[in-house]
Amino acid sequence: MWRVTCLIGACVCLWIGFSLFERGSDFNQFYSAAKLAGTGHLYDWGRMQELELRNGEHPIPFGRLPVYAVLLKPLTALSYNAARVAWLLVNLGALIGFAFLWQVRRRQDAIAMVCWSVPAAILLSTGQDTGLFLFSVTVGLRLLQSKRDFLAGLVFSLCAAKFHLALGIPIFLLARRRWGALAGGLAGGLVQLAISFAAEGREWPARLLQLSSISDFSPSPWKMPNLAGITHWLPYGGGLEAGLAVLALAAVWIVSRRSTLTVGATAAVLAGLMVSHHAYVYDAVLLLPACALGLRLPGPQALRFAALLLSVPIPYVLLIEDNAAWVVAQVCINGFGLWLLGILALHGFRRSARTAAGLGR
Repeated sequence: MWRVTCLIGACVCLWIGFSLFERGSDFNQFYSAAKLAGTGHLYDWGRMQELELRNGEHPIPFGRLPVYAVLLKPLTALSYNAARVAWLLVNLGALIGFAFLWQVRRRQDAIAMVCWSVPAAILLSTGQDTGLFLFSVTVGLRLLQSKRDFLAGLVFSLCAAKFHLALGIPIFLLARRRWGALAGGLAGGLVQLAISFAAEGREWPARLLQLSSISDFSPSPWKMPNLAGITHWLPYGGGLEAGLAVLALAAVWIVSRRSTLTVGATAAVLAGLMVSHHAYVYDAVLLLPACALGLRLPGPQALRFAALLLSVPIPYVLLIEDNAAWVVAQVCINGFGLWLLGILALHGFRRSARTAAGLGR
């Protein structure tokens, strides 16, 4: 029965993902960027549009470090369609790897969540890569647990491909005092910067910053599953977003100091999505560890219900609608995230107080 449920979920979500989005639009930008890597024109919007329009109707600016385009260069040896299939299989493998490697109380929870995940289906249909981000965190966490910290840091540094989603990871490592992992992350980051400057010259940071300011870079902010999405239409939304982001990252510190590695990493991934300022529905795949934790966490029944709700297609279908239904989805996503971080941080404070009381006796 469980396998049938997973199969039904996978079919439903893949149908939603591939029916709502055009053929591999995000992969189009990666493929085109790989062609431009090393030419000095990676952030030339005119050249990028020219290449992308050969395979799609809606060009998207490339907002990653140059090293990412360099790493994707081998895909350009294939035709666009063959490279698209290869990329889909890589990301599908990353999602499967997460489902089998992330520590959960019941392995079936993680597998079922991936099968029923609309963000995962949209990720595959558009050719996005947040699944690789989640897999990198999963492998890095496993290496931390086996005390191979420097190697874990090197793996975590791969998350720099989507650095705006990774802000919770260094806080998690700092709070845990995993200096070897931080050293590995710094080493990996320096190597990536060296490759980036070697490929695109000294001007690429300024060009990337300039490109990120165009309207095509962050369309439809109200559809972002993060604090920016829920606050952008409110009075003083920028200040409110900043204040909530500080609280979310402070919660990561508290949780990481006083909880297990897996719980701390879950908080880091969740907070990273919430404070990212730039994310879309496929990035909500980063909610999977938090939902898996919320379903099995002793606490309010409503929290488990919220985790279950975010494990089915409804909120994400509402989020991508053009009517006001996205407000409901934003409240569900951000409300669950802040609630879970708050409960975990409060549990950490209570645990610390009990420990202090025990020492006092």
